[in-house]
Amino acid sequence: MRRSLTRDERLRAGSDIRRLFRTGRKIDVEGLKLLYDSNGMARNRVTVVVGRGCGGAVRRNREKRITREAYRSLKERIPPGHDLLFFVGSFGSSFAGRLSVMKQLLKRVGFHKHAH
Repeated sequence: MRRSLTRDERLRAGSDIRRLFRTGRKIDVEGLKLLYDSNGMARNRVTVVVGRGCGGAVRRNREKRITREAYRSLKERIPPGHDLLFFVGSFGSSFAGRLSVMKQLLKRVGFHKHAH
């Protein structure tokens, strides 16, 4: 399976992102919030939003990059058919820290399957 995020795996439309903020189910663990809903597709779509107060563009982009990389390492364990929005509210995590929190989030939702 591809580790990169294809165009079809990215949640880009503003209307879809606003829908998740309005009606998506939410769960929060240690400064990382997951908003999710089913999308009726055979794949997941994902986006990362960084909260206010993170700092400038360099810091914001670093938080997004770390979060996307953590998602890519876990994406094959998540059942398809969902739109996922990761909202980063706590800043400065390492990759290992973000991965750990993301695993906790996905486990609480019931999405994270054990490694094959």
